[in-house]
Amino acid sequence: MKDNQHTLGFLLARTSKAMSVHLNKLLQEERIDLPHSQYLVLRLLYLEDGISQQELAERAFKDTAAVKRTLDILEGKGLIKRTPAPANMKKNSVIITPVGRELMPRVISYLENSKNSYLAGISDEEYNAVIRVLEKLYQNIS
Repeated sequence: MKDNQHTLGFLLARTSKAMSVHLNKLLQEERIDLPHSQYLVLRLLYLEDGISQQELAERAFKDTAAVKRTLDILEGKGLIKRTPAPANMKKNSVIITPVGRELMPRVISYLENSKNSYLAGISDEEYNAVIRVLEKLYQNIS
C-alpha cells in the first residue's frame, strides 16, 4: 500500500513552512532583520505589551524554551526588554522597546502588502472559507 503524504497535517505543515520561508525572504529583501519566528513574538508584544514569557508562549503556540530563545535574540537587538516582576507577582513581563514599537508598523504594512504574492489566484470567498475551516478544525481538536 502506497503511503499518501498529502494528508491534512502534511499539507498544513508544508504550507506553514513555505509561508515562513517566503516571509523571511520578503523581510530580508527589505533589509529587515526579523525572521518570521521573531516577528510573531514581537507582533504579539506590539499588540499587547507587558505580558509574561509564559503568556507569549501560549499565545504563539510555542514552547517556553523556544520563546525564551526568541526573546534573548530580540532583547539583543534592542527590540524588547524584560522587566522584573513586582514582589507580589510571580511572572516577569516583557515589553517592546521604542525601537521595536517604531519598527512594527513598517513590518506589518510591508507583510500585509506582500500577501498578494501568496494569495494570487485565491478569491476572497476561498480565503474566508479556508479561515472558517481552520478555525473549526482547531475548535474540534481543542
